[in-house]
Amino acid sequence: MEKSTRSKTALRDSVVAVIGVILIAANTRSAVSGLSPIYDIINQDVSLGINARAVLGSLAPIGFVIGGLLTPRLTRRVGLEWNLVTLVALIAMGHTVRAFATDWTVLAIGSAIALVGSGMGNVSLPPTIKKYFPHHIGPMSATYITFVSLGSVIPPLIAVPLSEAMSWQFTVAIWAVFAAAALIPWFVEIRSGRDSGDPLGSVVGRKLALTKSPTAWAIAVAFSVSSITGYGMFAWLPDIAKDAADMTEFEGGLMLSVFAIAGTPMSLAMPLIVARVRNVGWLAALGGLLIFSGFGAMLVAPTVAPYLWVVLIGAGPLLFPLSLVLINLRTESTSASLQLSAFTQFIAYSVAATAPPLMGISRAITGSWSIALACLALSGIAAAWAAVVLSRNNTVESELVPN
Repeated sequence: MEKSTRSKTALRDSVVAVIGVILIAANTRSAVSGLSPIYDIINQDVSLGINARAVLGSLAPIGFVIGGLLTPRLTRRVGLEWNLVTLVALIAMGHTVRAFATDWTVLAIGSAIALVGSGMGNVSLPPTIKKYFPHHIGPMSATYITFVSLGSVIPPLIAVPLSEAMSWQFTVAIWAVFAAAALIPWFVEIRSGRDSGDPLGSVVGRKLALTKSPTAWAIAVAFSVSSITGYGMFAWLPDIAKDAADMTEFEGGLMLSVFAIAGTPMSLAMPLIVARVRNVGWLAALGGLLIFSGFGAMLVAPTVAPYLWVVLIGAGPLLFPLSLVLINLRTESTSASLQLSAFTQFIAYSVAATAPPLMGISRAITGSWSIALACLALSGIAAAWAAVVLSRNNTVESELVPN
């Protein structure tokens, strides 16, 4: 009887943890992808010039950097679960502030709050998988990365029609309510006092000198290429579609959804593939090739097959799920996973923070998107070095063992 009770409790805890992971994953991108398609609608109430849009576009990676810096420290102080509650509360609070914005600075403040919470979610999810599902890293990574992708797809797809039917404030407020729902499973986990009892579940461990690990740098580079692509597109793809491909505002929002949808199959398949193949270097090389090809085609022939070009660009960030899974597969403990997650995402989002403003500046100076598209295409080449290093199949701990 006791064994049966323990089994039921373990099953309940696992189900609650799965729901909690899914809800956080689904909320980590709503603050990013749900705003740019309705900039013109928001502009009717809140003046948004090109400078304001450039700032709003750059807030995502900046917020992710700050969130990444805060997460390891907060987690060590309050534990993983209370860290998850904190980040969800920040996302909900940020959306609420945005919904009541009367000028673009308040909109930016709300965005910053939500994006710091989202950044904390980015860093926290890999070690959460490592702690709660140490024997199912591939399937659970596939699950949560898929919901991250869906959180990128749905907001831009419904943002324009919903804002036109109701209001942009109503649209933003919906995401606040959805974020608040993610608090429930983690309060349940905290109340249950669940502890894995496994030393790998501890977030406290020796500090790793990750700057000396080639594998850590390779994952950071792959993550950076993906992030530059993602946040450059979330900030400017609707405008690029209108200016370079002669599309309407609605088609621009649709293009952004296509971009996000293109990565969904990769998000589902990549964790399962990575967990089963020894040499993942060719996957990193493939991601770089897709990014180079997609942006190159958008540069030289933007009106020929723009949706196809966006599919190629959107598939290129297979580097994103690849990097997230490798954070767990190239570490030997939850502590190392947390440190590597923070390290790679700090670098990636610091680099990505430069993309939206530099793209906006080049557009303002030259009157076209040619320079921006060319630079984004060239960024795909950096994945080649990462591919070589990742093909060695080392863990960061093995690279940092003193000789």
